Amino acid sequence: MSVFEISWQLYLLLFCCVVAVPVISIWAWCHWTKRPLKPALWSLVGSTAVFMGLTWAISSNSVTIEENHLALKAGFYQAHIDNISLASSAVHIMPLDQLGEYTPEIAVNGIRLPGYQVGWYLLHNRKLAFVMLIGSLDEVSLVRSGDMTAVVGGNLFSGGGRMVPAK
Repeated sequence: MSVFEISWQLYLLLFCCVVAVPVISIWAWCHWTKRPLKPALWSLVGSTAVFMGLTWAISSNSVTIEENHLALKAGFYQAHIDNISLASSAVHIMPLDQLGEYTPEIAVNGIRLPGYQVGWYLLHNRKLAFVMLIGSLDEVSLVRSGDMTAVVGGNLFSGGGRMVPAK
């Protein structure tokens, strides 16, 4: 895991830097100078809009396969799997309800919301894996390579091994 896989803490830090600190500072300035609170209210609206724009820009999702390398990115979370074409590697496409021991159970460093499971999870078999399940899914791709496992929503390969981008 790298620095950018810290989890929701980076979103909280971004919120504090973009919204909380500026709005509280402007509110304190208005309070001590006996000015109306209108600038503080407008700064709340503006900084919230900036925060929403930044989080939307940061949370781009992508799944890319280049030669022998799989790169997964969802917001601040990312994983890289090398040597996916080796005999020891396996990519299985299966229905979501048949994951069995590869079902994500505990979010170790991730976000778990209805229809949005992204980050590092402990699976039912107690192994750590990168999970990227976004939206309503019928099937998932299970990628195993050495000691790295990834559970990605959708079919990574459709029609002759072409890449299906993440939603």
